[in-house]
Amino acid sequence: MNILYVYADHAREWNCSQWNCITPAKAVNSIEGYSANTIYINEFKTGKPEVQELCAKADIIVVERNFFGDTLTMMQYWKVRNKTIIAIFDDAYDIMHPQNISYDFWKNGRVKGKDKEGKPVVGQIVPLPIEQFKWGLRIVKAIQVPSVNLAKDWSKYGNTYYVHNFLDIDNYTNIEPLLKHPKDEILIGWHGSMSHYNSFTESGVLDALRKISKEYPQVKILLGGDKRVFDAFDSPNKIYQNYVPKEQFTSLIKSLDIGLAPLSGEFDKRRSWIKVLEYMALQIPWVATNYITYDELKDYGIMTENGYDNWVKALRDAIDNHIAYKERAKGAPYEFAMAQNSVNKMREVTLPLYEKLLKEPYP
Repeated sequence: MNILYVYADHAREWNCSQWNCITPAKAVNSIEGYSANTIYINEFKTGKPEVQELCAKADIIVVERNFFGDTLTMMQYWKVRNKTIIAIFDDAYDIMHPQNISYDFWKNGRVKGKDKEGKPVVGQIVPLPIEQFKWGLRIVKAIQVPSVNLAKDWSKYGNTYYVHNFLDIDNYTNIEPLLKHPKDEILIGWHGSMSHYNSFTESGVLDALRKISKEYPQVKILLGGDKRVFDAFDSPNKIYQNYVPKEQFTSLIKSLDIGLAPLSGEFDKRRSWIKVLEYMALQIPWVATNYITYDELKDYGIMTENGYDNWVKALRDAIDNHIAYKERAKGAPYEFAMAQNSVNKMREVTLPLYEKLLKEPYP
């Protein structure tokens, strides 16, 4: 079987595509009898001879997220040539929070650019991206998502399958911390993309962290990536960490003594488990909102209901018992995370699903 993964992220925003396309392709290529290629979605849309060649030899074409414009044309083009087309995505674009950086695009179809003179202009996509996205789901043979709620939401558009994001274990082995800090200091933190702002502002965790930073002078709070989160937190003990090259990301996370995973709202109930799974793979104790998102991991860390009092209680527990939790993180949590090896899970879960889909007709 040959699989072509069509990834949607530009190199400068590498995030979802790593989980949806790049890591799976690497796993496929390590398994005898299977092969995979990857291509940027803007190249896929061109239909150039080299693109035609990649698509022609693929048994399955997995297309990520951007089901609009000429991507739809190419998906239909290869569908009528008897290719199995699978849609893959990992966010709830239909119910984005207004503070999400992508909200204006998905909800209102607005795109920012520049005219010939270099002046900023705003364009309009018609029909709206979210409507074209739904058309795309009608084209494909199957929809693959890493959230049980996403699978439920989109099942009315086609055959929908819940498949977790899995880990490229090579990225979590023998990792040294990127940031150094005194041994008597406890570094609590989070680093992530631009879609988590309201996860922090509406969960109660920021107010709880203010309280904690006053109670525990040895605790420092690292908030990285989306600077809006850092700016919303008022404390002399806060530290900002900008984005780092993807090769350094796990080293950055390894620097934490306690990882945070706050969630808030319906959008966050449709995220994948990957944030907490990465903490576990790096043997980091963690505190997360008690949402269905992390249901399968609840035995391996501290889960809390949202709200100021609940977050304060959970953070105190994590700090007061930090040594015990750190030791525990080396056991069952780490073992569970290591079992989510992308190669093994590709062999056990994803490839059998794809073999099944190849034999089935389009719905």
